[in-house]
Amino acid sequence: MVDSRKTWSELATSSLLLKAVASWRVDPGEWLESAFNRLPETVRVNPLRQDSEWVEQWLKGVGADRIRWFKGPGSAWEMPFTRGSAEGEVRELLKSLHETGRITRQEIASMIPVLAMDISPGETVLDMCASPGSKTTQIAECLGDRGIVFANDISNSRANTLVSNVQRHASKSTVVINHDGRHIPKVPMEGFDKILVDVPCTGSATTRKNPEVWGKWSPQGGRSLHDLQINLLKKAVSLVKPGGVVVYSTCSLDPIENEAVVAEIIRTEKNLELLSVSEILPNLPGRGGFSSWPDIGDDAMPSDSLDLEKSMTSPVEDEISESLKKCMRIWHDDIGGSGFFISVIKNSGNLPIMT
Repeated sequence: MVDSRKTWSELATSSLLLKAVASWRVDPGEWLESAFNRLPETVRVNPLRQDSEWVEQWLKGVGADRIRWFKGPGSAWEMPFTRGSAEGEVRELLKSLHETGRITRQEIASMIPVLAMDISPGETVLDMCASPGSKTTQIAECLGDRGIVFANDISNSRANTLVSNVQRHASKSTVVINHDGRHIPKVPMEGFDKILVDVPCTGSATTRKNPEVWGKWSPQGGRSLHDLQINLLKKAVSLVKPGGVVVYSTCSLDPIENEAVVAEIIRTEKNLELLSVSEILPNLPGRGGFSSWPDIGDDAMPSDSLDLEKSMTSPVEDEISESLKKCMRIWHDDIGGSGFFISVIKNSGNLPIMT
């Protein structure tokens, strides 16, 4: 029998990703140690269902631990087994609870961007790149029976997956749309209260879930997505109302997909400010965003002679560099799950005067 962990480990030690991480962290070995552990099974309980308390009691009864930093509505739980390894009656009931919308089986790190949005009932929300829909259903739970979330995906097939997930969840506040996020119209006219932009990315923070990343990742991947990510975020900040917020997130480690995108938007768009993720989610384990980063070549090694777009490089403006620390980087050894990048951008323009 092939030891997949050993195979992944051998691939990882010579990977471009590990070389890049050595430029982004002073302790890449510590990061590597936990890069092969299987993810725990984690679930979110739907508070909109009348039997949610029974579901929570059942989870306790089978040994699940409540995730304390998760702030509701609802609750999140870590099961006493790894993802997909439940057996017998527990396996069957987990499947049934998910299919009937009582729980959502969702990776722990994937729950964080919606928490950072700090959604209130009655708000109008856009989930710009929504499929498969776990975050959409989480937004719907925050809205309750008030407000609305427009869940968008550009892909026809992924939009179908999104519809299936919304139907499973039985949310009454969700509208699914199939559109290019870069061209979504400003509906409502005054703008959205909150927008989530969980953009397409290289997935370099997902080695515990997708070990094929070790062989596939290259610095070129982030560069090829950089302009798309900027354009999606640029559209989002144009759609949010004054006083509203946009959460930009990825499951990537590459600063070209993360801080560089945020810095470019702060640099080029008006009336925007970064809010501190650690202040919004004070109990969440994570680290501040990078204020600067090395340029790395195709060999994933630092270089001073690369011809990169200006928007991919560290900002020269001190104010922008300092503000990037308000973003949050979550590495898999911080949280026991996959890694994630989260930033919260507020439209600080003047609110309309009410008469």
